[in-house]
Amino acid sequence: METPIARSSRAINFDKIVHEHGKFDQIEVESIIFVYRSEVNEAVEDQSSRAYRAIRNGIVTGRYRPGQRLVESTIASLEGVSRTPVREALRWLEREGVVDIEKRRGARVRRLSAEQVSDLYELRARIEGHACELAVSRASKEDAAELCALADVFDTSLAELPEDRDFAGVRAANAALDRKIAKTGGNPFLVSALDATLENPLVLRTFQYFSQQELGRSGLFHQLIVSAIREGRSDRAARLMIEHTLQARDKLVAAFESAFEESRE
Repeated sequence: METPIARSSRAINFDKIVHEHGKFDQIEVESIIFVYRSEVNEAVEDQSSRAYRAIRNGIVTGRYRPGQRLVESTIASLEGVSRTPVREALRWLEREGVVDIEKRRGARVRRLSAEQVSDLYELRARIEGHACELAVSRASKEDAAELCALADVFDTSLAELPEDRDFAGVRAANAALDRKIAKTGGNPFLVSALDATLENPLVLRTFQYFSQQELGRSGLFHQLIVSAIREGRSDRAARLMIEHTLQARDKLVAAFESAFEESRE
């Protein structure tokens, strides 16, 4: 007999349940239907989350390039799920501005212009600069110690960068530091705004364009920013963070402009 988890999300047939389980009264059958639907929905949601993470990671790592078509059946086969969870995952990514979905043409990885990249990073610079100002005024000794530790973790992730330049560890360490600075400021709206920029796959791909020297410079910026926060120097912390973010912007914009020129040749 087909298990509830293996069922699709189609409507559950009342007569079929009675046939499979024997005769129950109305309340018992309705309870069975509720359990079946709950398990089906949970299974689909889990598969959608898995498909979402897989597609998103593929965009971050460059497996799926800007403008590339995302074929539901292919992704479903690769990830071992049905097309329904893949379709739901693509809708999530569309809402995040990562994927474009056109009627009868399917989904594609969103292609951003150099100007859009610049706009995104300028927004991030302002958000993170303000986060530093708030952190200076509200950081406890424990917060300051944790910020120092996270800056060191980032440096360690650079030192342990694999030969294949898999930046997963570097990205995680960088995001942890940025989020800690924002949370230290105590403004939940700012934290949400920062998450919206940090989690953009475009932002997560930044490090792959950096040379080893530029990666080291990022680590130095982190140490200087944390020191300024510990010393209570809000203006300096904000200026350093803004400069740090805008340097990343310049690097990424240059990469996008170069890719555009190559596509025209």
